[in-house]
Amino acid sequence: MKRVLFYSSVKNKELFHIQQFYAIDCKLLEELGYEVILSNSIWDSFCFWRYDFVFAYFYKYSFFVSLIAALFFKHTYLTGGIDKLDSNWATPLEVFIQRVFFILCYVVSYRCIIVSKTDLDNVCKVLKGKRNKLRYSEHSIDVEEYYCNNANKENIFTTIAWQGNGNIYRKGLDLALKIYAKMIGEGFFPDSKFIFIGKEADGTDILKGWVKELGIENHVVFLGSVSETEKISWLKKSKYYFQLSVYEGFGIAALEALCSGNIVIHSGKGGLSNPIYKEAIKFDRDGDFESEYRKLLTTISNYDVSKQTTIYNEIITKYSNRRRMSDLKTIITD
Repeated sequence: MKRVLFYSSVKNKELFHIQQFYAIDCKLLEELGYEVILSNSIWDSFCFWRYDFVFAYFYKYSFFVSLIAALFFKHTYLTGGIDKLDSNWATPLEVFIQRVFFILCYVVSYRCIIVSKTDLDNVCKVLKGKRNKLRYSEHSIDVEEYYCNNANKENIFTTIAWQGNGNIYRKGLDLALKIYAKMIGEGFFPDSKFIFIGKEADGTDILKGWVKELGIENHVVFLGSVSETEKISWLKKSKYYFQLSVYEGFGIAALEALCSGNIVIHSGKGGLSNPIYKEAIKFDRDGDFESEYRKLLTTISNYDVSKQTTIYNEIITKYSNRRRMSDLKTIITD
């Protein structure tokens, strides 16, 4: 059995089981017959006798792992979103640093597996010339597990995000609260709840402060970290999902919500520009707030929920774990 060193610079290895894109890829690699060795330490790559190749996430610290593996004639397959190649939201310095690291990673790795069309466009601009190491494979989900027939939907809005200080702005939680509070203030969705799911951190108190200022304490619930089973249960119960990110590398939580029959209200940024969201509701965060808000209310009131069956069938075709596993098998044995 071949062994794969599965690397990401996470602070805690528990995140390999919590973050779905890690957990899914680990599971798929195991189903392909590989022994998966989890690592969050660059030093593990020096133990070349313990692994046959490296599967690494994100194009920064993984460069060093890729370089060390290459010195021992081991292949590295790099993947993950490349958010800070996008100059529309990252600073010029951040874009420059990400460009440098991506180029270095491209040079030393065996394959770079790009996960969104926006990332692919940005990467192609960086590379300009030969792109023979690039492979394209979007993230996937367990579509059967998330499927919901919309029969038992409740008047619930949800969002899923780690509540770190910077992340609450990047994920657009401030804008989601502003929209929701305005709806409540104008008498819309009076019996609704807004459920926040995700690990609480230094941004949680900021969120709770906004909730208090907006006067919607009775409508907002912070669940913190929940099990995968509980998360899916909430997505199946909820009717609306906010994903108003400043930039989203792929948007796996939004895809899970879409698969669960939620009406997804999104920003269209990064991976959220993917065609799968064409029937969802785009809120242009760069446009006039009042105009976008009124458009949102009109779209919600006229939304045809029968579209959900078509959306689900498209998700099965394009975003199932079976498709991702087939991609990985082809890429690794190429």
